[in-house]
Amino acid sequence: MTLSDHQPEPTSPETVEQPAKRSWFEKVPVLKRPGRWITGGILVILLILVLLGPTYLSVFDLTLAFTLFNYMTLAQSWNLLGGYGGQFSLGHSLFVGAGSYTTAVLLLHSAIPLYLAFPLSGCVAACIATGAALVLMRLREVYFTIGSLGLAMAGLTWMINWSYTGATSGLSLPPTASLDYSTLYYLSFALLVLTMVCIVLLVRSPFGLRLMAIRDDQEAAAELGVYSFPVKLITFAVSAFFVGVAGALIALNSSSIEPNSAFSLNWVITMIIITIIGGISTSIGPLIGAVVLFTLQQALQGYQNWSTLIIGVLLILIIRLAPDGVWKALVNGFQWLTEITLKNGSVSQQSPSQPEEDTVENIV
Repeated sequence: MTLSDHQPEPTSPETVEQPAKRSWFEKVPVLKRPGRWITGGILVILLILVLLGPTYLSVFDLTLAFTLFNYMTLAQSWNLLGGYGGQFSLGHSLFVGAGSYTTAVLLLHSAIPLYLAFPLSGCVAACIATGAALVLMRLREVYFTIGSLGLAMAGLTWMINWSYTGATSGLSLPPTASLDYSTLYYLSFALLVLTMVCIVLLVRSPFGLRLMAIRDDQEAAAELGVYSFPVKLITFAVSAFFVGVAGALIALNSSSIEPNSAFSLNWVITMIIITIIGGISTSIGPLIGAVVLFTLQQALQGYQNWSTLIIGVLLILIIRLAPDGVWKALVNGFQWLTEITLKNGSVSQQSPSQPEEDTVENIV
């Protein structure tokens, strides 16, 4: 046996595996975490456009933006309880009316300044929610939903017959409470930002983990020492607080309120529709859902006889085609396109090392 017998045969360049080169798509961090970067980019663009809004928007457009921001705030607040908490509430209209009437009563019958009326309106709504939670939070699923609806109807009946708040005639806010459109615009946007920041921080905290654990399996969470009642109560109160402050802004914008509009079930129906369209249990979903619903409402204003039917059909199609919401559909679509592009890019960079096989296409 010679030395040459122990030496391995040299491998040909074709058989040596070369490390695959990364395509430029894989080197871009944006494409690795599309959801996070898309969210950040959209928020930055929206923030710049919104802050400069009064410089290029007309008075009518400022009013529309005010309504849109309130839609987003209401949907975000409901999503905290209905999405992350799993408590499908139909009683949030009560908190809109409570916030509106609290602001009106404080400005009419006290010397409290306007900037203090906003948090007090939210506190009154939160106190009502806390009292209601002592009964409602012991109910589950459809029983909680029906109970919350009964609470909203009871509040409406009370305000219709309460002479202190004007009964069916309602209340008119004093002239000193009137604010210009730019101020209302910025107040509604500030409330939206505050609501989003607080809810995102709350959901990502240990409290939020306990809340979602209770939503997924209350019995299993209880076995781990997570008690559902205090978590649900706090969630209900926080959600009602922001809805109450939004109700105060709605009252200032209308200058007068009456029970049937302030406590209308249309408020909570709007919150639910917006959240489901955009994406329940997401922070960006209610924003997109509000834009979709508000755009449909404005585009169909000239079709009063058919607007409700058209909106209903379009909403059914959106829910049918994107059951997880428009936002998740957009993120999943972007991720799918990224994966396809990465795959095509990696395949195109591989040099063919083997001869072509005799396929049907080659033979023909």
